This record gives sequence, C-alpha cells and structure tokens, in this order.
Amino acid sequence: MILPMKKICITTLGCDKNRADSETLAGYLQRAGCQMVADDADADIIVVNTCGFINSARQESIECITEKLIHKSHAQLVVCGCIVPNHRQELTEGLPEVDVWWETKNYEQLAELLTGKKAEAGNKLLSTPSSYVYVKIADGCNRCCAFCTIPSIRGKYCSRSIEDIVGEVRHFAELGVPEYILVAQDVTMYGVDIGTDLVSLLKAITAVDGVKRVRLHYCYPELLTDKLLKEIAENDNVVKYLDIPFQHCNERILKLMGRRGSAEIYQKLVHKIRSIIPGITLRATMMVGFPTETETEFNELVDFLQDVKLDYVGFFAYSREPGTVSYSMEQVKAVVKRERLKTIEKVQQKILDAKHKSEKGCVVRVVCDAVVNGVARCRTFAQSPEVDPCIYIDVSKQLEPFDVGGEYEITLA
Repeated sequence: MILPMKKICITTLGCDKNRADSETLAGYLQRAGCQMVADDADADIIVVNTCGFINSARQESIECITEKLIHKSHAQLVVCGCIVPNHRQELTEGLPEVDVWWETKNYEQLAELLTGKKAEAGNKLLSTPSSYVYVKIADGCNRCCAFCTIPSIRGKYCSRSIEDIVGEVRHFAELGVPEYILVAQDVTMYGVDIGTDLVSLLKAITAVDGVKRVRLHYCYPELLTDKLLKEIAENDNVVKYLDIPFQHCNERILKLMGRRGSAEIYQKLVHKIRSIIPGITLRATMMVGFPTETETEFNELVDFLQDVKLDYVGFFAYSREPGTVSYSMEQVKAVVKRERLKTIEKVQQKILDAKHKSEKGCVVRVVCDAVVNGVARCRTFAQSPEVDPCIYIDVSKQLEPFDVGGEYEITLA
C-alpha cells in the first residue's frame, strides 16, 4: 500500500538562526517524501518554529500558534523552537490542542516522529531568495549576559565542524547561490570548542568554487582580533561588513550586563577596524533602558553614536526576562525606555540621512534579491538582507532585465 505524501507548512518566527533550523527540518522532511506547501489550508502538518528571546516575541509566537488552531480539523499542529524549553508546562496546559511540542535541537528526530521514517542525511531546504543563504556555524552560547535567556534555551556553545559547514556551502554553491551569511549567537567564538577558529573557516569556505561573498553577523567586539580583521581585509571573497552587538558604551552599564568595554575602548576598536579595513560597513545593536541606566549614561550612548557614526544600528528597549540576572535589578520605567528609544532612533536616522545624501549620484554595484510586479529589490554589498535598508528599482526603466542573484551597476538617486 502506498501512503499519501504528507503536506507540511512551516512558519518561522524570530531570527535568521531560527530560519536555518526550519530549513534543516524541511530538508529532512522533504527527503522523507513530504511536500512543503506555503498555505496552512493545504497542509496535513503545520509547524510553528517559535522565538522566545523576549516577552514580546513569546506573545507573537503564542498569537501565531492560536491563529493556526482553525486548521486543526485537517492538520496536526507542531510547535518547536525557543519558546518551548523554558515554558513547556504552561504552554502545554494553555494550548492542549498542540499535538507535538519540540525544543531547539535534534530536528532529524522530529522528522522521524512526523513521518515514521528514518531521517536521511542531506542538505537543508533553502527558504531565502537564491541570492543568499544563512549558514548556521554554531548553536548555543557560553556567555552569561545579565539580560539574556539564550544559554538557558539553547545550551552551551557548540560549533559545527569545518567539513560539515563546507559541505553545506559547496552544495548551495553548485546550485548557484553567490552569498553566504555566517550566523551564530557569537560568530567570533567559532571553533573554540573544537580546536579551530573563524579565520580557518573563512579560508575553507572562500576556497569553494562559486562562493562570491561571505558575510559575518554577530561578531563580539572583544573577539575581533587583528588576525581576523586582516583576513577580512585581505580575503577578496569576504564582504567588508561587520555586525557587532555592542549593546551599550557606558562602562558601568556594560559591566552590569556582564560584558566588557567602554566608550573609549569601543571608539578605539572602531578606529582600528576602519584603519585595517578601509571602507568597511559597520552595523551594531544597541540597548536602551537597561536597569539603573541614568539619563547621563543614555546621553553617553547618544554621544558615542554621533562620534563613531556607525553605518547601521538596530535599537531595542530592554525587556525584563524571568530567570535573568537583571530581572531583580532596579528597573527603568517603561515610558522612559520608550522615549529613549525614540530619541536614539532619531539620532541614528540623521546619521543615516547624511550618509545617503553624500552617496547621491554615486555608481554602485548591487545584487538583486527579488523582482515583484516590475520592481527589483536590491542591495549593495554594504547592506545585509532583511536587517539593512534596501534599494528598489523600476525594472521597466533599466536597459537590461534584473534577475534574482544577478549583479548590476546603478546610480544612486
């Protein structure tokens, strides 16, 4: 008897590391004979890969799960990801309709559970445009940042082998994917647990035929060594781009966060990076409203941004999370956090506006990520997909057609 092919729809919430996990699960399921579908209404199994990093993300995850319940008449509901490890009991009690609760690892075992077949090794199923792929090089985190729940969700830092990563990269390079975005909770810590390092990994990946660009996300400031910076500078296939989670610049706040640094140390680091890698694009994440943050300390962060003029910055207000060290600290009022977030976003927007104004009329090379209704969504190599601004181009006004993954020269308006 031939069993019907199961149709599976996966919804992914949260970060690009979650996306990579969903792609891994989809690969196992497809090899087991399942068909991946885009609409819950067509699915036999609905999977929600959740984010549980902060309260607002958990609320979004719960709302998403609840919305899927209308499909219970024809589909099983599976919930996995970061919301599960620390909240399984209350979730199980509050959402008894969910058929399977799964955590953040062992997706081959989840695939076996859902299909009744032994998981077959192989590559993940790409869910991004064919112009780039997220390559998850490690999972977990060894740091004890006072505001973060990731170690309790994901466990200790665990690097993939260079051989395993290169095998994944080679597969997608053979399919014509040009760009590889390396992600982990801390990319710069790669290899510390298996006797290698990020520089060795970069050399191995960029030696693969077809790899045009490798981009680094989540590079902790204290691990941006001269050796790594020189490799980025000298390796033509490594994008001159760094994403650095500074979080703050005030020494007292950073120490309370369980991190090291100061405005002076970070200013020197930014100067060194720019001197070793001229023209590099720097992206950062910054937090406002960490417990006990004073107005003076917040203003120090504003001054820091105005001084170093980072290219892109992602801001977020501190979220009080149970189980973290900062939960019991004196909290900054919500209204103050909101006002500080608005203020600092305006400061960075002025910096970004000035940057864009200075680039007007420049000829730049862009890569195309999508073409929808005659409009191409593109980005320069100084822009990372999904987090940085992008460039929209009316294809009808161009001399040549735009294809996903293609590179084109344009004049910035």
